[in-house]
Amino acid sequence: MRSYFVILIFIAIIPFTWSQKMEKHFFEYKTTAVRKVISDVEVKYAVKYSYVDSIVAPIKITLEPREYSLDEVNLAIENQTSLKIIKIDKRYFSIIKEDEERVKTEQLKEILVEGFMSKGINKVNQSILIDPQKVMMLPGVTDADILLSLQQLPGVKSPNETATGLNIRGGTADQNLILWDGVRIYHPGHLFGMISGFNPNVVQKVRYQNKATHPKFGERVASVIEIQSTDSIASKTHVNAGINGLNADLFLQTPLLKDRIGLQLSARKSYTELFQTPTFNALTDKVFQNTNLDNFNDSNQFGFEDYAAKLNFNLIANSEISVSGIWIDNNLDFTSSTSDQKERNQKMEITNNGYSLNWSQKYSTKFKQSILIHYSAYQFAYDKNEVKSDTTFELFQKRNRITDSGISCDFEWKPSEIFRLDFGYQLQGNDISHSFTSKNQDLEIDLNQKQLFLISNVGFANLSVDLASWKLVGGIRYNSIAKLNSTLVEPRLLIQKKLFKDLTAQFSFEKKNQILSQFRESVTNDLSLENYVWILSDNSQYPIQKAQQFTAGLVYKKQSWLFDVDVYYKTIRGITSLTFGFLNPTDGLLHRGDGFTRGADILVQKSSATWRTWMTYTFQDSQNRFDAINDNNYFDTNANIRHAFSVSFYKKWNRYTAAIGWFWRTGKPYSLLNNANQIVSFNTEELPSYHRADISGTYLFHDNKSWSGKVGVSIYNLYNRKAVISREYERRYSSLADIVSTSFKVQDYSSLGFMPNIFVRFSF
Repeated sequence: MRSYFVILIFIAIIPFTWSQKMEKHFFEYKTTAVRKVISDVEVKYAVKYSYVDSIVAPIKITLEPREYSLDEVNLAIENQTSLKIIKIDKRYFSIIKEDEERVKTEQLKEILVEGFMSKGINKVNQSILIDPQKVMMLPGVTDADILLSLQQLPGVKSPNETATGLNIRGGTADQNLILWDGVRIYHPGHLFGMISGFNPNVVQKVRYQNKATHPKFGERVASVIEIQSTDSIASKTHVNAGINGLNADLFLQTPLLKDRIGLQLSARKSYTELFQTPTFNALTDKVFQNTNLDNFNDSNQFGFEDYAAKLNFNLIANSEISVSGIWIDNNLDFTSSTSDQKERNQKMEITNNGYSLNWSQKYSTKFKQSILIHYSAYQFAYDKNEVKSDTTFELFQKRNRITDSGISCDFEWKPSEIFRLDFGYQLQGNDISHSFTSKNQDLEIDLNQKQLFLISNVGFANLSVDLASWKLVGGIRYNSIAKLNSTLVEPRLLIQKKLFKDLTAQFSFEKKNQILSQFRESVTNDLSLENYVWILSDNSQYPIQKAQQFTAGLVYKKQSWLFDVDVYYKTIRGITSLTFGFLNPTDGLLHRGDGFTRGADILVQKSSATWRTWMTYTFQDSQNRFDAINDNNYFDTNANIRHAFSVSFYKKWNRYTAAIGWFWRTGKPYSLLNNANQIVSFNTEELPSYHRADISGTYLFHDNKSWSGKVGVSIYNLYNRKAVISREYERRYSSLADIVSTSFKVQDYSSLGFMPNIFVRFSF
């Protein structure tokens, strides 16, 4: 019976492939953009092309009126342009420049799903690959913001509505490893995390991993977000510049020595210090609610900027060297007066800068080596100064500093198309300190102060095996930390099986450890979104966090339909009541604990050449328990959003694109206090459900070989529905009696309201 089934499939495939080769359709184009021709061909022949927009966009071709086969169309494109069309399989094609290395097409062979929610987002085994320049318009996202775009994926949520506060499968934001060209990023956002700290218009790739993570990545227990700027050297100077409701930006890519040395420069700067737009006002209303920070103007300012640079060298055959640097900066300076004429000034500066050297050497078609040297520095400085009179004052200062550096040496050996072995060694150093200080005219008190330094020695190996319909990936990461007297072993496993032509099953397992995390400070300041401090594990007060995750999933892809389902179970040990975001308002002590998360992520998608619609659903049950809290029983985590649903639609016609999405989720849990300020229930209550609609649109008003320009608009929370997304208890110290007997004030934080944004962008 099985042999008959195989024969029937074989008989069904033969006429399909034959008809595809012989099938012809009528085309007629006169000096028409290749992108338009490709779009029509994809519909007629049910094929897909993968390409970089910046290469294809300025090119036009002419086709005389007649019937063409698919091969004839591809040949016409190659004959009339400098493009090369490479066939990946019977349905997928890659378009590159004729002089572009074919090695770039190897990655396409591993694609499990092309166009995962959007063109420019692909699923590759255990990773999601994002090409920001190719991502079509997403609802409510302006300029393809990297971290906001990730939130469109199932299983990625931001309970506090920030770009950087990504809670992935029960993890907290500090449990995500964010890398830019190998540099560790500790503050990846602007405006208290409301937008990403990375210029989305830089030519770069993003790889997101939330399961079976490659063993060369460790350090965090939730996910890896790896941002890699391009290594290619431009043949001529390219400039991309734009402005939106918050900032202006510029990206320059130019050759310094033809085909040998290339330079990339990126700059983005807010203008909110000079002019406050409706976009900025909407964000500050959300960020600074329940504080005395309002009415920003020329003297009371909040600004941000980020810069990046990269030099690429191809001076020796089969050798690539690059030097990269990034700078992310946020500044606040706000002065206000109280009812009794006291003056209060708050200053804050957050900087994260880093540098890296990457060297890749290809010794043969089977063996290559990569070396990375990286350095990162993070600084947080906050001062709250209250002047009571000419001779009296109160000053609170908070400082947090990280110095992170290391070297990594990786090797790749690929003896055949079946086997691939990656292995290497890493040396990593972390130096972290923090301090809280209170001063007045008579006294200075250190409220909390600590410094730790650790060195990690890491070895890793990863074996990938492709056997017909099976793909097996197994790896291990070994981490030795002498100062903690700890040896951490982290196995990783991915099993992928093609069950049928259109159905693929996956299973994965991983163990991860984390020695660096954030804890919630107990000293009250006016910046509720910045009350977390980075610390290192010491194996006593702050233990090493240890997590493991099992996942199983199915991917069904047939023609224009896609169904993707992933279920998982994750456990974590070594958490504390402060590092995992649970602060008992009646108990300032630190408690150790453990937790688990179980959930499911679902995506259903229908697409065509000019429109696409998709639906996502996430179920999550995330619970923790801590020593001497709630009788050691499990209770919901602070950020546990049990159900989340979204539906989105994208349409393109001529030079217009539009996207609309509706997002709904259940509310966060919170605890109840009685009249004696004692907790009567631990996160058993739930805030109201949250929902909003977002819309975006663009118009390409000019597009030719010399330059292109487009304008776009987005509206976040179209019908301006505000919901309470967080409820916190703030301890009051209004009198001496409050020090002895606790007193609390309930603080409700609302969602972001109606927020319009507009942008104009030019490419030369």
